[in-house]
Amino acid sequence: MSKKRSFFCTLIVLFLLLSISYSLFLTYDNTPLTKRSDAIYILSSDKNSVVSSLQKSGVTLNKVDKFLLEYIDLPTEGWYRVDISNRSRLHFFTNLHKNRASTMTIVVYAGDTVQEIFERLAKNMGLNADNFLGYYEKYSQFLEAEILADKYIVAKDADEDVIVRYLLDQCAIELDFFAKERFGSSYTKDQLHEALIMASIIHKESNKLSEMSTIASVINNRLKKGMKLQMDGTLCYGKYSRTVVTPERIKNDNSHFNTYKYKGLPPYPICTVSMDALEAATFPRESDYLYFMLNRNGSHDFATNYKEHRQNIKRFKNSRRKPKTEKLKDIKGDPKSKDYKSIKKIEIKDSKNKKSEKQQEKKPITTKVQEKKVKKETTKDSVEIVEDQKTVTAEVNTKSEVTIKQEDNSSTSKSDDKVTVDLDIITTEDKSQVDVVQALSNEGNDTNESDDNDSYLSVF
Repeated sequence: MSKKRSFFCTLIVLFLLLSISYSLFLTYDNTPLTKRSDAIYILSSDKNSVVSSLQKSGVTLNKVDKFLLEYIDLPTEGWYRVDISNRSRLHFFTNLHKNRASTMTIVVYAGDTVQEIFERLAKNMGLNADNFLGYYEKYSQFLEAEILADKYIVAKDADEDVIVRYLLDQCAIELDFFAKERFGSSYTKDQLHEALIMASIIHKESNKLSEMSTIASVINNRLKKGMKLQMDGTLCYGKYSRTVVTPERIKNDNSHFNTYKYKGLPPYPICTVSMDALEAATFPRESDYLYFMLNRNGSHDFATNYKEHRQNIKRFKNSRRKPKTEKLKDIKGDPKSKDYKSIKKIEIKDSKNKKSEKQQEKKPITTKVQEKKVKKETTKDSVEIVEDQKTVTAEVNTKSEVTIKQEDNSSTSKSDDKVTVDLDIITTEDKSQVDVVQALSNEGNDTNESDDNDSYLSVF
C-alpha cells in the first residue's frame, strides 16, 4: 500500500514539474521578440559573434536564448532576415540560419566625404541621410576616412544603424590588420589617424596609382624640412569637397586645412581613402622632390627645386594655348562656330566649266592695279582673297596702314583657286573691297605672364 502511494506521489510530482516546465516554456516562447531592423549582419558562426550581431541589430536576448544557441545550428557569416511574424522565439532561433536576406552591392568611392557617401546611399535605399550621419558620429573613431573605398554587400531591408555598424566593422578589421602590419601590434590611434590624413591628401591631389607614392614622398619631404605643404587638395574639405580652389579662397580661408597658411597636416582626413593610398602614405617613394605640377597629360611633373617647378608651371600654361593655325582649323571644321561663315567666304570656288579652265591656262591674264590705303591697327601680315573674278591683296605695314591692291582678271579665274590663311585674319572697314572676318579669340596671344599673378595660385 505504501509503495502504491509513493508511486502516485511521484507521478503527481512529475506531472506538476512537467506542467510548470511547459508553462515556463510557453511563457518564454511567447515572449515577443523586439527588433529595430528587418535584417542583420552576422560576422561569423561563433556563438559570441552571433549574440553580438543580434544585440547590435536591436534583438533582445535573455539567458534562455543564449543557452539555446549552444545547441542549435548557428548561421554563418552574412546577411539574415529578422522574421518574427510567427511570434515564436524557438522558431526564430532554430530557423535563423535558413533566413538569408536579399542583398545589393554598394560602392564607396575614394575622394568622397562621409556626407556624400550617406546622401547617395540614402537616396538609393530610400533611407534617411541624417540618420546615417548620426549613427556614424556615434560609432566612429574619426570624422572622416574610417569607411574605406571599396564595394560592399548590404541587405536591402537593413536600416541606417545596422548598415553603419556593418561598414565600420568591416573597415575596422581591415584597418586593424593594416596598422599592425605597418606600425606593429601596439600601434596607436594617432598613428593610424595620421596615415589616413596623408592618404586623403594623396587622393585629393591624384587618383593615379603610379603617382601616389611619389606624392607621398613630397608630403614627407616638406614636413621634414618644416615647409608648409601648400597643397590645394587640403582645402577640399567638408562642404568644399567639390569646390575649385581659387586665389581668393586661399587668401580668405583661415582654417587649419589651409596649408598655405599653416604648417603640418590638416586636423583630420579630408575624404574617404583607398588601401592603395594608405600603402603609399606609409611607404612613400624615396625622392628629393618638393614640388609637383599638373601637366597636359593629366599626370604630374615633379621638381626638386622652385626654379624647376616654375618651369613646369609655365610649360603647363603654354600647353593650354593653341597655336593660331590650330584654332583656325578647329573653326573651319565646326559649322556651329560663329566664325565658320566668315571663313567660308574666304574659301570661294568658282563653278566654271572645264572649257573655261582650259582657256584660262592658254590666255594670259591682264590686270589693272588700283591702290587704296585703309588705316588699321595690327601687325604685319598678308591675306589673299579670291572673290568671283577679283583678287584682293591686303598688306599691313608697321605704320598701322593697310595697302589694298585690287586686280581685275580679264579672263575667268580657275575654279579650284582657294585662299590659304596662315596667320591672323585681317578685318578691314572697306566691305566692298574685302569681306569682314571676325578676328579669332586672343586666348593664345598672351605673352609671358608676370610671376606675381601666381603668388596665391597652387604651386602643385
